[in-house]
Amino acid sequence: MKKLLKSFSIFFFIIILIPVHAAQANSQTCFALLQPIDNQVASVKAQGGAWEAFEKRSSFRDHSTVALHLDQKAIALIYTLDYICNALNSIPTNDISNYILPMWRERGEKEFIKYQTDGYGYAVEEVLTWVEYAKYFEKNHKRKLDFDKVQETMKNAESFVNRFVGIVKKVRQTNKVKEVVEESKILIADFAKFHKEDPILKQADDENTAIPHASTLTESADEM
Repeated sequence: MKKLLKSFSIFFFIIILIPVHAAQANSQTCFALLQPIDNQVASVKAQGGAWEAFEKRSSFRDHSTVALHLDQKAIALIYTLDYICNALNSIPTNDISNYILPMWRERGEKEFIKYQTDGYGYAVEEVLTWVEYAKYFEKNHKRKLDFDKVQETMKNAESFVNRFVGIVKKVRQTNKVKEVVEESKILIADFAKFHKEDPILKQADDENTAIPHASTLTESADEM
């Protein structure tokens, strides 16, 4: 009987341990894939970005706004990829969820709304957006991302960043302004399309968009 219990305990321990190790391995792999992509964008940023490259060349200077948009797209992609690596097995908590959820769970929806409107004077419309987010987070926060798709996203992201770095190099080396500006505009559009069509990026963007803009809420939380 003791041997049976011991065998069962070992089996149960293995069953629990395997998913934990798999999750850790996926996380490590994700950040390992992100690192070289991040390094490339960080290297360009350290030199002032595509914008600085355009500004330093008088022939490109009139198109610096295009370069600024290009920088923003590249940085936004890195931000989203970092979020993905941190969100493989659940939607991460944030300042808004940390403030809303404990009180919403404890008091219930009606009391939560009453407390925020009567106690703090927040507009009902704004508080209702917090309630909707609480429901969204509660329903979806345990979701898991398909890691095969995540790896595919990382692979595709690398090609976009390579194009970004290539454009910055061209600005420093060539006088073909029209060609480089056109290439930059195409890449800006492709960055946007990538975010809209890639299922992992789209999910990450949707999750971040769901977070209510509530700076006054987080400020009041800091004061408590």
